[in-house]
Amino acid sequence: MKHHRNIRRIDNDTRRTHAWLVQVQRRGNVIIKMFSDNILGGKQKALSAALEYRDELILAAPAAERNLWHRTIVRRNNTSGIPGVGLYKRTNGSERWRAEWIDENGIRKSRTFSVSIYGKRKAKQLAIAERQRQLERIFEIKNTQVCWPNEQG
Repeated sequence: MKHHRNIRRIDNDTRRTHAWLVQVQRRGNVIIKMFSDNILGGKQKALSAALEYRDELILAAPAAERNLWHRTIVRRNNTSGIPGVGLYKRTNGSERWRAEWIDENGIRKSRTFSVSIYGKRKAKQLAIAERQRQLERIFEIKNTQVCWPNEQG
């Protein structure tokens, strides 16, 4: 059986459940919907309906927007406490604070601030401010609210 992203098969004879389950997560929201073989007229028709629904959900939140949201998560290995901002040491011993973000086209961008030029505290502040400025700029460009199926607005 072919694997379909965000879709899995449920076959439970004891509960008489035979369906496709769509599960998509975007911006902290999890949307789950079942497509029953019995209700939709068979396994293939239920799969077609599930694929169509999944594609609608994914189109509602494009990959670039998902990437923007995803980059605001603080990772376990983050040492600055700010997502997308980190201190990097070069092999020659110099240190730089780097701000990273994903632009409106889904392309990774970064800007560095030298500790030897600005000092450790100021370089970190500049990196944090740069990341914030870029995210605000990108969200201003996007300025569209994702509206999920079954939501008001």
